[in-house]
Amino acid sequence: MESTDPALTELRQRIVRLDELISQRDDGTRGLGLRLALGLALELRQGLVPGTETTSLVAGWLETYGQDTVDDAVAQARALVKDPAGMARELSRRMEEAKGGIDRA
Repeated sequence: MESTDPALTELRQRIVRLDELISQRDDGTRGLGLRLALGLALELRQGLVPGTETTSLVAGWLETYGQDTVDDAVAQARALVKDPAGMARELSRRMEEAKGGIDRA
């Protein structure tokens, strides 16, 4: 069952933490590519067509951040999704970096 899949639970938790970090940053655009990649990974793990849930997320970003920022985020997400190990490293790096910044605030 999906709700008991620890990988899905962990992925959802990472998305929630990243959403919180993005919302707390002055430069809220940092992390959007990683957030999109995680959203796409979640869709794939759930057996959904990519974009099923992330399309509305990106549409909201277009209104908030503009086309150039969204284009950058999509390019970053594509690169991360093509290299899952790289995505894991990048997530760990960014979470540690953000944690350090929040602790110092």
